[in-house]
Amino acid sequence: MLKHQELIDKMSLTEKIRITSGKDNWRTEEFPRLGIPKITLSDGPHGLRHQEEEQDHLGINESNPATCFPPACLSAASFDEELLYEMGRAIGIEALNDHVEVVLGPGVNIKRNPLCGRNFEYFSEDPYLAAELSTAWIKGLQSVGVGASLKHFALNNQEKNRMKSNSIVDRKAMYDIYLKAFERPVKEGRPYTVMCSYNLVDGVYASENTVLLKDILRDRFGFEGVIVSDWAAMNDKTASMKAGLDLEMPGGADYFDDELEENIRSKRLDEGILDQAVDRILELIIKTARDKHVSEPADTFSIGKHHVLAKKIALESVILLKNEDHILPLRKKEHGTIFVVGALAEKPRFQGAGSSHIIPYRLTSLLDALKEKGVEYTYFEGYSLETGHKPDRFSEDILKAIGKDDTVVFAAGLPDEYESEGFDREHMRLPDEQNELLERIARISSNIIVLLYGGAPVELPWIDRVRGLINLYLPGQAGGEAAADILFGEACPSGKLPETYPLRYNDHVTSEIYGRENYEVGYREGIYVGYRYFDKAKKEVLYPFGYGLSYTSFGYDDLSLSHDRLSREGKGEILISLRIRNTGNVAGKETVQLYVGKTESDGYMTVKDLKGFKKVSLEPGEEKEVMMKLKREDFLQYDLSSGKEMIYEGEYDILIGSSSRDIRLKGTVYISGEPYIKVPVPEFYSRPSGKPSLEDFETLIGKKMPSRISEKPFTVDNTLFEMSEVPQMKIVIRKLSNMLMEASGIKSRNDSAYKVIHAMFMQTPIKRLTLVSPDKMPKYMGEVLVHIANGEFLKAAARTRAKK
Repeated sequence: MLKHQELIDKMSLTEKIRITSGKDNWRTEEFPRLGIPKITLSDGPHGLRHQEEEQDHLGINESNPATCFPPACLSAASFDEELLYEMGRAIGIEALNDHVEVVLGPGVNIKRNPLCGRNFEYFSEDPYLAAELSTAWIKGLQSVGVGASLKHFALNNQEKNRMKSNSIVDRKAMYDIYLKAFERPVKEGRPYTVMCSYNLVDGVYASENTVLLKDILRDRFGFEGVIVSDWAAMNDKTASMKAGLDLEMPGGADYFDDELEENIRSKRLDEGILDQAVDRILELIIKTARDKHVSEPADTFSIGKHHVLAKKIALESVILLKNEDHILPLRKKEHGTIFVVGALAEKPRFQGAGSSHIIPYRLTSLLDALKEKGVEYTYFEGYSLETGHKPDRFSEDILKAIGKDDTVVFAAGLPDEYESEGFDREHMRLPDEQNELLERIARISSNIIVLLYGGAPVELPWIDRVRGLINLYLPGQAGGEAAADILFGEACPSGKLPETYPLRYNDHVTSEIYGRENYEVGYREGIYVGYRYFDKAKKEVLYPFGYGLSYTSFGYDDLSLSHDRLSREGKGEILISLRIRNTGNVAGKETVQLYVGKTESDGYMTVKDLKGFKKVSLEPGEEKEVMMKLKREDFLQYDLSSGKEMIYEGEYDILIGSSSRDIRLKGTVYISGEPYIKVPVPEFYSRPSGKPSLEDFETLIGKKMPSRISEKPFTVDNTLFEMSEVPQMKIVIRKLSNMLMEASGIKSRNDSAYKVIHAMFMQTPIKRLTLVSPDKMPKYMGEVLVHIANGEFLKAAARTRAKK
């Protein structure tokens, strides 16, 4: 019996189908005669991007003002679940204030490669860290009765051709890395909704993938909520319904609904499957109406209070990567003249571009914060964020002004156009003019401190020429204040890298394959993602996972394990204790990291994996006991030979460190389990070195990689990008692009918002363009575009001329 059977029985077939498609871009259908209200869904992993009904168009930048908290790329560096809970709760309060029932976040996709254009929106290369932080965020948001939408499920790790790319991955990597980031948030966070991704997985769209949605998400993870499509991710609604998807977004075009009704009437789809989807949607509508009254927060929404929280999150997350000769913190009167160089100091890049773009209530730059503190400085723009180029005379003015003993604070980073939803970065470098200017300044001054802005790692060719490096990632609306507080020692840095910084892009295991394939995307590296590859390959890195300096120092001691053995009987757990002491002169926080690895890790397994962390606050000289625990299930890993998760019997290293490569304490424990049977795999997967070949990967997955190219005749499943080389389509696309720009209200093609919209426009299959186009392009228009691309209109015109 369905929860809302009585209400469903009152609905016609057409009404039941209508409720499974959004009313418009952001709202579900409402049925006043049945007392079923609409609910509003809104973007918002790091702040609310809410659009009122009259704002529904493609203007990415058009939304109500909200607090812009630090995006996941920075907040993950806090290694602080309580802080993420606070952020989620604050976003929930703002959602209640704007009458929003579901916030589309958090995003937990793994950072497989540094160039993914959407990395700024995701937490980590490590599934444990991503899972812990996202679970806390979800609990915080839903504590006030607003539903979360965990995304993007699953294996969505690139933006290039994201609506047609097919992610192909071995089962061990799928379960141990990519699905692991979703498992705990689903089981313990219990999000109201989960959003499926655009891409295909093993040849089947995620939106209609029964293995992903039913077997794993619903049956294995126990998810009972609403599965919603990413916006315009629907490919075949009947297939999606069978797989367990409930709600198609956005709505209003009715592209798939007529076909779904026909399939139900002709018995090609059991109406009971539709009823299940309707039941889950009704439960979501009723739950969000009920819970927000029960859990209404006692405190009143305060713009000022949330700005303070945004600053707190930034301060707890900013990462000090270099502090040569303790140049930091600065003293206002002890460092000669302070020169601030770089446009990002005046116009900070505080968030990424795309669907998560927030209009902040308030924004403070570094210059604003320095003025507030009364710091005397001389500012030079140095470079332009708009063009990426500045005339030489500006550089010359800077070089003439700076003296040998002066301190230079250089704000470096990626412009909006470098990284965004919708497309991937082309390389891992900063703009050339920034690197060149930094090198020239370094020939004069030996007191350079770099503030780094950007949503992902970059190459740092000048790192040996600077004395200080503070990684701000994208710090949210209070980033300027946080940067100034760290610079002048009013706060002690405590952030830790949630991803590895390679020396150079070519060192990355996926550097030769990432972004090279439009369609069939093989995850050749398998489980060796991030530090798991660099550690197993014993490869040098610039900064390891979990790394971050402080203005103080910490000592680790007295590791103790409650058990040196775990048997098969019972669930069992190991209590781990140690003592940590602040050995410096400044109050600070240290993140104690717990890694576990099988002592004999030969074969297709990692050297160590993060299994716990604890952030500890200590006054100078203070000492505290740190407690963590490991359960038997923490030792589970996917076994290729049996096709299931198991615990391998043997000795395991218990490693306590300040980063993945700074291990301070070590213990061992013997775990009873199944014997490890070494599966024959290519040499790379046992002892990774260099890059895996296509043949290596095909041997690992036991099949040949498929080959797929776009061929004529074109159909509505093709994209405008695939049609773009057809002569007659070049004119059509140019005209459509002009219409797109006009409809979006964007003035320049250099605007990052336009690039996002244009990327989606070009890479969305024609039949789905009707769902996201301005004013909902009629269905037949897609067919017209296909006819033009195939030259059928031209042929018809030629025949007509011939008859005349």
